[in-house]
Amino acid sequence: MFLRFSGIPTGILLASLLLLFLPGAAAAAKLPLIATPAWVQPLPVPLSTPVQGKDISGGYHSLLKNMQQNLASHTEYLHNGYKIFTEEGIQAVSELRFEYDPDYQKLQFHALRVWRNGKPIDKAATVKYSVIQSEKEADRHIYNGRLSAVLILDDVRVNDIVEYAYSLQGWNPVHQNKFSANYYLQNYDPIDELFIRINTTPDHKLNIKSFNTSAKATVTSAGQQQAYTWHLKNISGSPYDSDVPSWYDPYPCLYISEYNSWSEVVNWALPLFAVKGPPGKELTQEIERIKQTHGDATERLATAVQFVQDKIRYLGLENGISGYKPFPPSQIMRQRFGDCKDKSLLLCTMLRQMDIEAYPALVNTNYLDQVKTWLPTTQAFNHCIVLVELLGKKVWIDPTISLQRGQPENLATPNYKMALVLKPGTQGFTAMQTPENTKVKVAESFFLDDIGGPVKLEVKTEYFGYEADIQRSKFSNSNLKEIEKNYLNYYANQYPAITVTRELAFLDNERENIFTTLEEYTIQDLWIREEKGQDSLLISNFYPQIIRDRLLTPATLIRKMPIALNYPAEIEQAIHIYMPESWPVNPDTKTIKDKSFFYQSNISYKESSRCISLLYQYRNLRDQVPVKEAAIYIKNQKAVTNDLGFQITRNLSLTNKKFAMNWLMAVFALATFGLVGFGAYKLYFYNPPALSPAFRAGLPIGGWLVLVKLGLLFMPWRLGLLLYSGDYFNQVIWQEITNPAAAAYKPVLAIVLVAEVIINVALLVFCILLIVLFFRKRTSLPKLMSFYYAASLIFVIADTAIVQAYSLGTGSNVYREVFSGFMAAAIWIPYFNLSSRVKETFINRLGNAAENELNSVAETQAQEVPA
Repeated sequence: MFLRFSGIPTGILLASLLLLFLPGAAAAAKLPLIATPAWVQPLPVPLSTPVQGKDISGGYHSLLKNMQQNLASHTEYLHNGYKIFTEEGIQAVSELRFEYDPDYQKLQFHALRVWRNGKPIDKAATVKYSVIQSEKEADRHIYNGRLSAVLILDDVRVNDIVEYAYSLQGWNPVHQNKFSANYYLQNYDPIDELFIRINTTPDHKLNIKSFNTSAKATVTSAGQQQAYTWHLKNISGSPYDSDVPSWYDPYPCLYISEYNSWSEVVNWALPLFAVKGPPGKELTQEIERIKQTHGDATERLATAVQFVQDKIRYLGLENGISGYKPFPPSQIMRQRFGDCKDKSLLLCTMLRQMDIEAYPALVNTNYLDQVKTWLPTTQAFNHCIVLVELLGKKVWIDPTISLQRGQPENLATPNYKMALVLKPGTQGFTAMQTPENTKVKVAESFFLDDIGGPVKLEVKTEYFGYEADIQRSKFSNSNLKEIEKNYLNYYANQYPAITVTRELAFLDNERENIFTTLEEYTIQDLWIREEKGQDSLLISNFYPQIIRDRLLTPATLIRKMPIALNYPAEIEQAIHIYMPESWPVNPDTKTIKDKSFFYQSNISYKESSRCISLLYQYRNLRDQVPVKEAAIYIKNQKAVTNDLGFQITRNLSLTNKKFAMNWLMAVFALATFGLVGFGAYKLYFYNPPALSPAFRAGLPIGGWLVLVKLGLLFMPWRLGLLLYSGDYFNQVIWQEITNPAAAAYKPVLAIVLVAEVIINVALLVFCILLIVLFFRKRTSLPKLMSFYYAASLIFVIADTAIVQAYSLGTGSNVYREVFSGFMAAAIWIPYFNLSSRVKETFINRLGNAAENELNSVAETQAQEVPA
């Protein structure tokens, strides 16, 4: 795999003094120095620099990076010089570590000195030198047998220059005498001088590719040798943004390789992965067991994958050629361990014996699809997986993921983007497509028995796909009590007085790959008491912490590089709050759409269960944010953060008061009564002609009109009671719904209440007018009664629609009111417009007193006429 140099000098790592005295370490000795090879072009270390301490990181500065290769002798020469600016720099540069593989490499030192005040101090005689076993990847269960030569310099001071030169002779024989490397021409920190030289011969034909640079090689020839040289000076540093994708490479680079195509790399790898002879006895028995147990190819595939993933532990012995060539499958089966290539070849062997096509595939887990832009090289990969071709589908399997479940075609294999499939005839990379079924779904239910008291919290979390694999592995490898403790402390960060009321439980749906956890707690401190002026408030906050944990706001806000995103990633968090009483809630939905993510929140309320529901959804739409979209992404991420959370507030000062007169509303109601009363007075003089002028005697109030009379007489009492008991004049209620800090804050409700006062007062005055007109049997009554029933219906429908739309309160009587209003309008409006009884009863006009008196006498003598 290609490696870049970083802020720490190439080939140098910090070494603890303790390492020098580990058992098995070689005894400290004088550092052996040999003469610099004759083929090396000498280059002195600059003893002065324009760079200042403020321009560098780590406390030291690179004066010279001199890298030379001799392809004829398979030797790499490195010569570096560093100036120390701070005590931190002393720590970094005075402890040197040089790593090599003793199977094929020989480490030789040519110079070790410190420059002080322009004069060299030879350190070869005083340096503490030891060779130790390296094994830097032991924590990942990889052992490569590499050694480290550790050099501890004495008497190193600020402003000193540390210079050293060494060479590594020997190539890994697995590369078959072919050379490939990459060289970066810039770094995070500045470099005074960079020298790269490749000495080659006619039997080594080099391909060279530049990336992000126009630097050209100087080509010189001497006999049979040819040299490619790049010599750069005063290279500025280039800071690196935070949270950058692993594949993003901003630095100029040279790619050099003797390979002409990726098909050559495939042809190089195929013999390494070739299996000679039939599987061993133990492996054959396992293959036959699977074949006899499962007749279906898909089931055989699933069983074989689980066997290799779970029964063959991950451990790599990768010294020398073993870093590239897998061990025979029979050996892996026998020893029951192997690294990625070992497990991949074992799985391929098992599947082929079951007549299932399977091939090893090389990938780069860091650079992903960027690897296809490189020059072909055998060192471009750091991982091996398997491609299975089954029933016309490509299924990608990573044999190193243990406890992975689900159907083979739905396995949550990471998408490494590009894979070089080791199949005869392969010409290039195959684009990977893996299922994007990763999701976390959380449901938190808070049960509030009373405002201010303890609360029961139930949590159900469902993990899908890759997230399920992670949890399954965690629960398999950890103590359940320890996991329960971690879960408890997660919530204790928000609610310190929280206790477990039911042991943590989990369910594992292996076939669908859904892992579910169930938690139950009691929270004593959900409510926080705050004093604001004369008000005493009880406050509880609800926050979708799991979504907040997954949001990414990068540390570098002003960016020159893309932002890495976790993809695929989808989180859904629902918070259900079961209230002990009805609670006003403003329903709301907010959506934030970004090219890189989707977010939506929804707040709703259900009166039947008195449940406030908060639903938050977040989903990444891609794996990175391009630089040109970074600013809007960061802005939208902040908008998401600001939208998270919900607060419930109870004003105890107001709760203790049952009623306080809102005199402003009382005066407003009286003013409305006077204004509408004046309108009713004017309407009293509305004097249309009689509907039946020929019937001069008139009929008494009878028939169905008796029901209308009773209804009219009852209506003022009903409207008056509604105005009295409807909290229209209760200052306690008005403070709750108009105070932004209160949980009941609902300005829309305030508008509705004002409108209801106006309409109810108007209806009350109108009813009184109708009663007067009814008993005077005025000709204006039928039309005004029709208007009354129509207006009442429209008011009930509008009021109900607004109440429902804004969740201002519901109840079973709401729809009954609408139905009653509709039935009254449907019956009485036609009746007052079509009934003969109405036409012959309401015949009196204003201003005809004598005639009205005559009609009144005749009325008592007239016979009843059916309605």
